Amino acid sequence: MVNLELYRIFKIVADEENLTKASEILHISQPAITKHIKNLENELNVELFKRSKYGMILNENGKKLYLQIKDSIDILSKADLIFNIHKDIKLGVHVNMPNRIYNKGISNFYEKNNNIIINIHRLNATNMFSALEKQEIDLAFSKKYSDELYDTNKIKFIRIGDLQDVFIVNSNSQYLNRKLSKSDLRNITIYTLKKFSSAYQNLVKVLEYKSDDKINIANVDFTGIMELLKCRDIIAVVTKEYIEDQLETNELHLLDLGISLPPAEYGIYYNVNNKFKELNDLIEILKDICKL
Repeated sequence: MVNLELYRIFKIVADEENLTKASEILHISQPAITKHIKNLENELNVELFKRSKYGMILNENGKKLYLQIKDSIDILSKADLIFNIHKDIKLGVHVNMPNRIYNKGISNFYEKNNNIIINIHRLNATNMFSALEKQEIDLAFSKKYSDELYDTNKIKFIRIGDLQDVFIVNSNSQYLNRKLSKSDLRNITIYTLKKFSSAYQNLVKVLEYKSDDKINIANVDFTGIMELLKCRDIIAVVTKEYIEDQLETNELHLLDLGISLPPAEYGIYYNVNNKFKELNDLIEILKDICKL
């Protein structure tokens, strides 16, 4: 007899490529997930993943199986939701958003809803909006992005509060105790996020770049910026709330330039066609609890 739960677990591990993330979504321990995957491999008499310190990556056998079962598992999951009295919630969270910001809201929701499970999916901006439009997730907790990234007729944003973008360097930086003007900063390559991010847009405005100027800003994802700061003397602009641990340990330092970047809004994105009672309850709790 086919054990469909093993295939569902296999699909989630394949999607996340990470046992920790799969464990959070499935609400079962990592050793239990490993055992289920091993059981499936034993049933099929093949290995399905390349296991390494970087995660769980499908091998050729795994890729073939994934293509065979992906659509069927998705269909069965949707059917289960239709006939299940208690609807689970798929919450998308931007990959860089610290969980301490939204954890209190989720805990508060669980106290009032004993039978609902919130499955958390960490997404970048592009696939977050794609997942919202396709209703693959029910809502997303994120910084506010340019309206150009999504269909504003389908997706709406609810503001909860503000985050602060800041200039940072590592502890050995030559820039740490220097007073830099806007002119100086325009002559130094500043590292920040992609062009549609608030950090980039605000940086361009604050440094007063003109339309015909060559903009001396490098666009790197958050993980890339953190790695660069470990080995290179760079100035970066990131969200302060994302790096509070590194600031507390003096691994990173704020640059006091006498320049303030505008705050960046954060809040909830949702698809206007995908609202139900439990989801509305979660939205209201996140609005009340997750203000910094």
